[in-house]
Amino acid sequence: MASANSGTSKIRVRFAPSPTGTLHVGGARTALFNWLYARSQGGTFVLRIEDTDQERSSEESHQQILRSLRWLGLDWDEGPEVGGDHGPYVQSQRRARYDAVIAELLDRGIAYRDYSTAEEDEARKLRLTEQGRLTASDWPYRNLSEEQRRRYEAEGHAFTIRIAMPDEGHIRWTDLVHGDMDFDCATLEDWIAVKSDGFPTYNFACVVDDGQMEISHVLRGDDHISNTPRQIHLFRELGLRVPKFGHLPMILGPDKKRLSKRHGAASVEEFREGLWISEAVVNYLALLGWSPGNDREFFTVEEIIKRLSLKRLNHTAAVFDYEKCRYLNGEHLKQMPLSQRVDRSWQVLAEAGVVEADSEEDRERLGRVLTLLGNRFRHFDQSVHHLSAYFADDFPVDPEGATVLEGAGPRLRALAERFAALDPFDAASTEAALRALAEDQGEKAGPYIHPCRYAVTGSTSGPSLFEALELIGQERVVTRLRATAV
Repeated sequence: MASANSGTSKIRVRFAPSPTGTLHVGGARTALFNWLYARSQGGTFVLRIEDTDQERSSEESHQQILRSLRWLGLDWDEGPEVGGDHGPYVQSQRRARYDAVIAELLDRGIAYRDYSTAEEDEARKLRLTEQGRLTASDWPYRNLSEEQRRRYEAEGHAFTIRIAMPDEGHIRWTDLVHGDMDFDCATLEDWIAVKSDGFPTYNFACVVDDGQMEISHVLRGDDHISNTPRQIHLFRELGLRVPKFGHLPMILGPDKKRLSKRHGAASVEEFREGLWISEAVVNYLALLGWSPGNDREFFTVEEIIKRLSLKRLNHTAAVFDYEKCRYLNGEHLKQMPLSQRVDRSWQVLAEAGVVEADSEEDRERLGRVLTLLGNRFRHFDQSVHHLSAYFADDFPVDPEGATVLEGAGPRLRALAERFAALDPFDAASTEAALRALAEDQGEKAGPYIHPCRYAVTGSTSGPSLFEALELIGQERVVTRLRATAV
């Protein structure tokens, strides 16, 4: 296989997910760094779907991956639904190319048909574990004669196709994250390139694809480090330029174990469905592997692109802190234009039936409510909880706050009558009426303010009560006070 990229210096990176589930946080972080690097260098970001695991791959997962990447804002220059000069970009559609390459390797003796039984495989793995290295004698099918091979096939023996690794020497590379890496070939077993079902394995297909697609840099998780020497060997045997490799550290949960659902949201789909701000998730994922060189945490995507340097990639595992991510979500929400906050909140409220989709009056009021709430509103999943009281009679109530109503019935009834007589009904008039009532009764304003807030909003805390009363409206306020005072 002739080199397709030996003369180019253009940056070309790829993200190659397997459609066997949703896009998890670790995969999203890998996609992000490849995309950021391409954008920072004026390069090309390629998306390739690696679906050689036919039993577990599904079209549903394929589409979820595309949807998750788009939600994160990671557009691809070549790939599914976009096209390009190096397609197709789905591995199951590239079988003819893999078959041609493996035929070449078989002819050259670099690959061979392996008729090993499961018992033989287990015995070999045990020897590798005990001895730490293998020799040529551990691969009895490497040098079968044509007659022996035909006999095995005539007898119906199943086979895989393996790549023969050197029995001695070292495979070295300088990793963009971890620095100099060195593997003793004697510790590397011959690896399966084509499974018994005829489909190529990840290690084989990704080398063929990376070569044909002219990939210059491979940024991926450090769980792939053990694959790299095998792949470098194959790149060289195929006459291809070896990409530069960078292996990103794992993402761990707070317990320092691999991030999973037990720690909370582990997939991009869960963040999307949880109404997170995608720019905030991107901001946080970037910090899980990249050091900006100072204590700053809030970055826009454009700033990250400008500041990104592979030299500042971290080489130690990162811990996913949901509280920090949520904090950044709030910071990004604060920077979001009011019109966008209204649009996002309105969609949530409309889907929950809190507002009528075509009510322009309510939509205008929503902007005023969000302005009033300010930094108290830090996540769109709080929309129904924080905003319903301003638009609907059925709104969430904090049961622990009900203690403020003890003995407050007479005060709320009197307050309802004062409020019902107001014209106009606004923040200034309601505050004046409440304080006047308290003074008339020889009391402080607090015993009126706290039960009033709870009766009207369902909460014991919030923004300015009197501005909230104005936005909720006279009729609803009076009705809620009277209902609560019963």
